[in-house]
Amino acid sequence: MRKVINTALYSPLFLALAPSVFAQKAEVNNPIDACPDDKSFKVLCDLGAGNFGAILGPLITLIFVIAILISLGFLIFGGIRWITSGGDKGGVEGARNIIVAALVGLVIVFLSYFVLNLILQFFFEGVSLSNLPLPDLDL
Repeated sequence: MRKVINTALYSPLFLALAPSVFAQKAEVNNPIDACPDDKSFKVLCDLGAGNFGAILGPLITLIFVIAILISLGFLIFGGIRWITSGGDKGGVEGARNIIVAALVGLVIVFLSYFVLNLILQFFFEGVSLSNLPLPDLDL
């Protein structure tokens, strides 16, 4: 009961302090343009300008692809163990556990990708993993 009362008392205080986080970014004019006109170092210039979203979006997609490939590898491994178990009850059970874990992993990866895209499109109009803008700090 004490936890409920503390939560009810401190939650409004916590939420009252949240708007101070949403400060406006000051416009800073930088007369020195470090990026050359040619496009040879465009990715590095974008990264240096604080545009980590150009790298982070494809990196997240790559992590999802790697997770799917690992899960499919475990699914194949479990199937091979099932086939080579020769009817041994312990071997079949172990292979079944590997297959179930691989399927659960696939479902988690697909659902997390779907939820991430849904959140990005619901809260940020026109934003996806391919064009992920991130805030930067101009010091």
